[in-house]
Amino acid sequence: MGQGTMMVDSPMGRRPVDRDGPPLGVVRMDPRRSYAGIGALLQRYLNDSDGRAWEAIKARIDYTFEMADLALAPLAAATRLREELVSRVAKGQKLLFKPNLVWPTVIDPQTRGPDRGSTVCTEWAFVAALMRWFHDRLGIRYPQMAVGEAATAIPSVAAQYTALHGGSGPITPEAVIEGRSGDFYGGWGFYFARKYLAESGGAAPGDDPMAGHAESVAGIHIPPGHAHDRLMVYDLNRIFDDPGKGRRVPVPDGVNFPSITLHKAIVGGAPGDAGDLSAYPGCVLVNVPKLKVHAIALFTNAIKNLGIGLYPMQASERGHPEWEYSTPHNDTPGMKAGVPHAIWVADSELGTGLPRRDRHGTYVARRTGGLTATMIDIIQAVKSQGIFMVHVVDGIEAINLEHTGLLPGTKEPEGLVVAGLDPVATDLLCARYLFSNVSLEEAMASGVEDGHGGCFPQRVPLPTVKGGAIVTEAAYDCPLARDASLRQAEERGLGERRYHVLGRDAVGQSPLVSLDGHLGTARDGRFADLVTSTLYFDAFKMPWDMQRTAFGYLESVDALAGSSLRKQFLETFDEDGDGVVTYDEFGKTGILGPLLHLGGEALSRTGTEPFGYLSGPFQAGTTMLRCTEAAWNRSGHDLLRDYFRGRAILVAYRMSQLDAESPDGLLPGLVWGRGKWPSFQLAWHMYLGLTLYGLRFPGAVDFPSLYGLAFRYADLSQNGGRHTGGIRSRPDPGSLDRYVAAVLARREEALDFTVHVPTGYERIGGRPVPNVQATADAGQIWTASFLGGRERWGVAI
Repeated sequence: MGQGTMMVDSPMGRRPVDRDGPPLGVVRMDPRRSYAGIGALLQRYLNDSDGRAWEAIKARIDYTFEMADLALAPLAAATRLREELVSRVAKGQKLLFKPNLVWPTVIDPQTRGPDRGSTVCTEWAFVAALMRWFHDRLGIRYPQMAVGEAATAIPSVAAQYTALHGGSGPITPEAVIEGRSGDFYGGWGFYFARKYLAESGGAAPGDDPMAGHAESVAGIHIPPGHAHDRLMVYDLNRIFDDPGKGRRVPVPDGVNFPSITLHKAIVGGAPGDAGDLSAYPGCVLVNVPKLKVHAIALFTNAIKNLGIGLYPMQASERGHPEWEYSTPHNDTPGMKAGVPHAIWVADSELGTGLPRRDRHGTYVARRTGGLTATMIDIIQAVKSQGIFMVHVVDGIEAINLEHTGLLPGTKEPEGLVVAGLDPVATDLLCARYLFSNVSLEEAMASGVEDGHGGCFPQRVPLPTVKGGAIVTEAAYDCPLARDASLRQAEERGLGERRYHVLGRDAVGQSPLVSLDGHLGTARDGRFADLVTSTLYFDAFKMPWDMQRTAFGYLESVDALAGSSLRKQFLETFDEDGDGVVTYDEFGKTGILGPLLHLGGEALSRTGTEPFGYLSGPFQAGTTMLRCTEAAWNRSGHDLLRDYFRGRAILVAYRMSQLDAESPDGLLPGLVWGRGKWPSFQLAWHMYLGLTLYGLRFPGAVDFPSLYGLAFRYADLSQNGGRHTGGIRSRPDPGSLDRYVAAVLARREEALDFTVHVPTGYERIGGRPVPNVQATADAGQIWTASFLGGRERWGVAI
């Protein structure tokens, strides 16, 4: 029987495997043999000149290259991929690889080990394997390739590295992507991809992957059409310094934007200008997203990696840093806050980023097409220029809990690579895999539909009241059903919400197929589904991702405490009153605007101030907290109250998972732990304490924390870093304990700083915390002061 009519036995009976819709090439590999652990190996190679570590890295990339072929070869055979690429490259277009480098600090510049970005970026080793595949299998030379990125944090990281390096020249954004500039190591690591490719048979004359490194780290811009013998790295953010690098492209059916400024390395030169088209012939865009959860969207993958990742941070038609798409308006913008991330966009105050209020006290916001329209608009602009796109998803280690490295998130060994020409189909398969953790049989029995013609439930914990306690039961949820982005993308012509899978399970040595959209293997006439064992959600938006869990908890505490938390949450976010809060519903006050503004200010500070990596996060974090209670600021803002309650729900969930029962203390008779949930009052108290003092609260203080940020600054600026040490990313973990004990025992003088906290947070483990003062002053609470009050951290609101 031919593969086109392959029949399989399944829980739904004997059925043909999917053959409609765009083909997707998929491989499942052993993550342990791929790039897992490469960061530690690279540290050994760099610090100890350990040649065996480098050989181990090469072996892992070799394996990844061989496995990627099992996804890319079937895709090439089922589509015109090979013909399109060969034809376009022959006309001068380069394969431009666009990874996700949202926080490109993969290599720590001081330890040379894995930094916070190592949990969130597309792996450089994965890109190396892909480049080798296009080189070895399609005959495309390395100088016919390029790397480009417009990641949010690159400008600030480049400025921070420049200050840290203290050398004769700057660490350019391109050098951050390269990961090496002379004797400075820090950033993503593309230099090592070059090194691997050169040592894998790619250093022939006219085919040297190392060519272009020197120009890239120096920030020398060579248009793709003029870089005949070089593999260049392009900073897609920086357009303002040379207007010839970008052009405004119309969006055929634009919702948020009628036109968008894009780097010409992506969209090519101006139509009709032969010289410009020669310098910028366009590209074949190889989109290489990292499969991750996200703090606003359902998740980040093919559409998101282009839909936000191509907006340039430093584009301005005004000749000065009044950026079109980013804030703050200085030389080092920190966030793409100029593009709508939600339906309602606030009219923000310049100084604070908080929404303005009209004379009636109502927040002023305008309605837009939201994040979905922002993403689709820019992809439509690129598509309208005839750019051919290939999407290859790095799902070998998918990222759970957090997508920027802030927590950080966790790497989950899924072993998947998904390749396609259709971004909608690619994203639908990946979303279904990520957010459904039950078998096909259980999924069909659940009756939970995903809004896209399939059943893909997620088994979640369900808090419920029994016997005066909040206990945990099991239930089904489906975050994908609350997301409209893929439907809208299909309606606007980006692709189709259907697919069929071609590929190989290299672990089980079986063909990969799909059955009614479910990924699985076909072996001996039987279908066996592949299902994740991980419960994926983003820690910063639990009520959106794990909505049934969050609402079950709020209903339970409301029943026991007589509160109305669920009702308040729905009044804030449920715009249509249907009892469901979708990914388009973040309230009519435009709350994401202040969050993006404050995040941008914090990132900008890391690159513009010597200790901005401490003051920036403190001021952003405390300003957000002050806007959760009207009494914590002088303007009476509480617009973040319900949004931040989601973080308390996460804390309550974690408390329920602890293997010991404890009395609640704030709701008589209630206990928590071993599957039982605490009161909301206790969860909120714990959330504030954990944020203020770290994960060892309420017993001790720890890093990272707001208190720890102020302590580190005081130690570095007043004490030469004697307590915390000189490594930015890793303060001495025992320094806070030693300092607190020494000051309380009067063995040491306290540093000159004060953190002003709400009453009830001035003591830890029954002891007063040095340098902490309780206050009810709305202008002082959640701020810090230094040197007798001569220096202050805090935004005046």
